[in-house]
Amino acid sequence: MYDAKSLFNTRQKEELIEKLNYNKFIFNGHFLIFLTIMLGAFALGYSNWLQDIPQNINYRLILSVILAVVSIFPLRTLFREADKLYLLPFEKHLSIYIKKAIIYSYINRLFLPIIVLIVGFPLFYELLGSKFYLYITVIVLSFIYPLMGLIIKWFWLKYGLEVWGANILLFIVYASGYFITLKVGLFSGITTILVLISLVILMESINRGTFYQWETLIAIEYNHKMNYYKLVNMFTDVKVLNERTVRRKYLDLFLRIPSSKKFNENYMYKFLFIRSFARGKDAFFIVLRFLIIGLILIWWIDQAIISAILGALIMYLLILQLSQFYKQQAYGLWPQVWPVNEGKVIKGYHQFLISMMWVLGAILSIIYIVKFVTTSYFFIIFFIVGWLTIDSSIKKIKKHQELLRD
Repeated sequence: MYDAKSLFNTRQKEELIEKLNYNKFIFNGHFLIFLTIMLGAFALGYSNWLQDIPQNINYRLILSVILAVVSIFPLRTLFREADKLYLLPFEKHLSIYIKKAIIYSYINRLFLPIIVLIVGFPLFYELLGSKFYLYITVIVLSFIYPLMGLIIKWFWLKYGLEVWGANILLFIVYASGYFITLKVGLFSGITTILVLISLVILMESINRGTFYQWETLIAIEYNHKMNYYKLVNMFTDVKVLNERTVRRKYLDLFLRIPSSKKFNENYMYKFLFIRSFARGKDAFFIVLRFLIIGLILIWWIDQAIISAILGALIMYLLILQLSQFYKQQAYGLWPQVWPVNEGKVIKGYHQFLISMMWVLGAILSIIYIVKFVTTSYFFIIFFIVGWLTIDSSIKKIKKHQELLRD
């Protein structure tokens, strides 16, 4: 028999072990190198930008909005599907469980506002001057707001209200609190704390005698876990994650039915790989996000050579993310429905990667050439790195197949 405290500690430990096992695939040597170089490139561009800060931009409002968004922490209860049956009779004894869940949710996401505050520190040190103590006040508020917001969110969900309503309410309070503090002064931040305390008291009073919304709480926790699995799936296969598909009409141009000459085993897997990427719910947007981040960084940095190196690393990372499609198709249903030689599967995968390399490389090259006209010839590095990465991936697959045959 578990008490509430032991139950939560056990589940927290299980989740920690699971994350440690998956995170070793995320923070591998290649990705850490990419993060290090990307961080260095951002720091270089940021330092150059700080030397001549553009005027007539409301930086206080921008920081307030960003900080308000990252200060809205998700509530992690670690509830499971079976809890609505087995924990239901013990609902009155779960108060310590919920307290630990709120603390866990707070600690788990505190790094986000800390990162934003670190990035904004040198900017507001220059802007505020003698009033820099206002930024210190914002730092203190960024530690208080999320904790009180989680308490409000718990009572909000317990009352049966939608979580998006709580997020909107908290965003308005947070953003106004941060902005007024930076704009007006210290006591404005204290006022917003009093508003949050009043909300906590109000929500607590109207929730007396109410019961847990088990279906909602379990669904929210399930969505959080699935989002984490989607992140991990960028780097390694997650068995419990089911890939969803959607139709994107704007990509139908690239998904035409092959002609009769190409409707055979020599071209089927290239078609399947392309279709899997274009229709995939998660992988398509993962690659798109990485590409957008890369384009922003290339444009942000004023150093041609550093931007070229960064673009090459982004190309390398994007090609690596596409490696998941080989296992999805080669070990899926189609080889059983239409058995073909494994060499043709690898050939189709190679053709798919080459096509993606040309598309991604062209997009990166256009931005680079527009930004750095005099050194535009460096764009060739993107395609060289892409080709070498594809060649390495194909060799690893062939070697793996040989080992399986042995």
